[in-house]
Amino acid sequence: MTLAIVPLTTEHIPEAAALHDRWYARARRSLPYQSGRTTAPPTGEELLGKILAEPHVEAASARAATGGFGGYLAAVPVDLAEDERAVLETHPRSALIPFGGHALRAGQETEALRGLYAVVAERLVAQRRLVHYVDLPADDAAALAWFRLGFGLEQVRGLMPVKARGRQPRGVDALTIRRAGPGDLPQIGRMAVESARHRQRSAVFLPQPEPALATLRTHYVRALADPRSAAWVAARRGEEVAMVVLTPATTGPVVPEASAELAESYVTPSARGEGVSRVLLATALAWAYDNDYRHITARWHAASLPAAGHWPAVGFKPVAHRLHRVLDPRIAAG
Repeated sequence: MTLAIVPLTTEHIPEAAALHDRWYARARRSLPYQSGRTTAPPTGEELLGKILAEPHVEAASARAATGGFGGYLAAVPVDLAEDERAVLETHPRSALIPFGGHALRAGQETEALRGLYAVVAERLVAQRRLVHYVDLPADDAAALAWFRLGFGLEQVRGLMPVKARGRQPRGVDALTIRRAGPGDLPQIGRMAVESARHRQRSAVFLPQPEPALATLRTHYVRALADPRSAAWVAARRGEEVAMVVLTPATTGPVVPEASAELAESYVTPSARGEGVSRVLLATALAWAYDNDYRHITARWHAASLPAAGHWPAVGFKPVAHRLHRVLDPRIAAG
């Protein structure tokens, strides 16, 4: 079926949102820990309305010759300063197709997305935006059309339930754990930077600019004083070897209410493989339960050898994927 690619405007929100909600309902059935939500996830109308209100958004829709709505795509430009913490995870001049930024009619996914992306990507490349990100539920069927366009899996968001204390992990010899406070910002900041620097290595190979790392050193100053957040430092024989930071998570399409974000977790290389991370996580889970959190969410890079194996092993199940496509910079030079 031939599809015409036309602009997506606010007047198209109702039919685009209806398509999104049907598509998301199918994808959501395969995701863990979604059925117990006490409030409904944001609707397509809410998500798409916010996206189209962003300045300089690039959006298009697909229509069949019969007038049927085949799908839509909306990309938000991303511009970051070199000292912003987000630069540690995201290219400073890029584009993001966020949750709510696309939906495709069943049976037309590949054809519709190919046409939509060709139009939107051409505009992005003209702006010298050569790194494109997509956020979507962790559903292989939803990702397949993107994979066929050359996108790959960059990050995984996992979710795990917080339960009353059960069986605790085996202790680690000579390990002590203490709650961190505002006075521990130097230690938390140092280990957060050490964790970030590991992303420069194989096989993530993600640049970690020094100005952004300097920002990261003091980023958790508010969290360490916020009663809704918590952090712990683990020490062994007087040496601080690990830390974990929990903050309130943003509720969204795949993250339920009453969720905590595993914002940072680090174990020094010399202490890895001994169960330190599991003991720290058990401490964090106990605190989270006592403070009315019922899920913990975390993100990790799919190419990270330690993270991609560790977090699923301790109980996190994927609920969202971030895909990306990096274009050859020579295309912009031409």
